[in-house]
Amino acid sequence: MFVSGFMVPIKDVLKCEASSTVKDVLNLMMSWQVSSLVIVLEDKPTGIITKTDMCWCYQNGIALETQIGDVMPWTAGLKKILVTADKDTAAKFFEKHNVHHALVVDSNDKPVGLISALDIAKEVAKDSRAWPYNRHEDGKAHPIDAH
Repeated sequence: MFVSGFMVPIKDVLKCEASSTVKDVLNLMMSWQVSSLVIVLEDKPTGIITKTDMCWCYQNGIALETQIGDVMPWTAGLKKILVTADKDTAAKFFEKHNVHHALVVDSNDKPVGLISALDIAKEVAKDSRAWPYNRHEDGKAHPIDAH
């Protein structure tokens, strides 16, 4: 199964401007019950802010009025994964880069979605429940051919 089958489509990804405050980001995360937001600058994704980043802000006494762009770990860079990657490749990518979220892009580097480690875990759980069937790229379980 490709990540395109279980990512959050870009139209449904919550975003915030780099000028948004820490308080704005916290309110969005809590209101929508999400663990991350994509930070945009001039309509271009520039980072992903997570609940872990918010905990860091709290621990370091960052004021709620501080712009999120001022506290984002810009040096880490925006992690991107191709839409054609399978779930195993995505899991290895997350492990290699020590992240829990990544922007999904097409072959032209255009953002098409967002994926999290939880999304991968849910897919693995679906696979284990599908046995003795195989799940195909369409996400549906099909009987294993007995030849």
